[in-house]
Amino acid sequence: MLKETARKTKFRKRSAAAALIVLSLLAASCGSAAKNEHAEHAAATNGKEAAANEHSGHASNTATNAPSNEAAENHSEHGGKADNADSSGAEVKLEWQYSPAAPKPGEETKIEMILSDATGKPIEKYDVNHEKLMHLIVVSEDLSEFSHIHPEYIGKGKFEVTTAFPIGGSYKLYADFIPTGSSQKTATSLIKVDGKKQAAQPLVKDASLAKEVDGVTASLDISSLRSGEEVDLTFTLSDAKTKKPITDLQPYLGAIGHVVILSENLNRYLHVHPKEGNASGPTAEFSTSFPEPGLYKIWGQFQRGDKSFIVPFTVELK
Repeated sequence: MLKETARKTKFRKRSAAAALIVLSLLAASCGSAAKNEHAEHAAATNGKEAAANEHSGHASNTATNAPSNEAAENHSEHGGKADNADSSGAEVKLEWQYSPAAPKPGEETKIEMILSDATGKPIEKYDVNHEKLMHLIVVSEDLSEFSHIHPEYIGKGKFEVTTAFPIGGSYKLYADFIPTGSSQKTATSLIKVDGKKQAAQPLVKDASLAKEVDGVTASLDISSLRSGEEVDLTFTLSDAKTKKPITDLQPYLGAIGHVVILSENLNRYLHVHPKEGNASGPTAEFSTSFPEPGLYKIWGQFQRGDKSFIVPFTVELK
């Protein structure tokens, strides 16, 4: 698990290649594009997006065109249904900076994200979304490592956070944010962590959608395994020792929980928020839509006894 720190000492400045990401600002919802020159990947938007429903979540699609050249096509949606819209409005530029530029496993790494408009003027105002101005999801390329952290807004369009990558290899980062007066955006970046790379763990669907994590027995019920359909995800939680239903879940970022979903190839990203009700368990219900067939990894995030925990599942959509 990656850890977020509050370290405030200044890092020695090092040359780091920065990435410029151009996001199309669409009227209906959000689309984005990402580029990370440090990882030698480029990105561009496709100009499609979808309508919003805050409690169902946020989704995006990023597709790889060729080796060493990644194109981020973000179809953003809430509620599992997408409406296409023509690209219009101003552009947003996002510059990613890493210090050190080539981090090693376990080494504290400062990540800076600087947002500006098409004229180069900093975008200074952002809306709070589930208690934070920005959500940053960090995953290893084989989806074995996952972290949901929250950069601090410094001002003048700049966000920063310090974290550590636990193993060597490539990581993909997904930044969610809402510029005031606009719709929710997702921007991505790729970075390679030096050091010995851990053998990739093949992603396989779970034979059983029930497991024990941090003293909690969790099961997942999915209403449909067909892509393109509205799907209900229901987590049921019980105490692993007493076997009693858990009814003392605490709000996690202002909700009973959150769900992040990624496709096996990292091109499809969904950040799903819960339905109303069941504020403390034993069930937590979410609704979304899987955009295409294939393997997806699901991370359910909850909090109990002032400690958050993550329940991962892998499913296959037809």
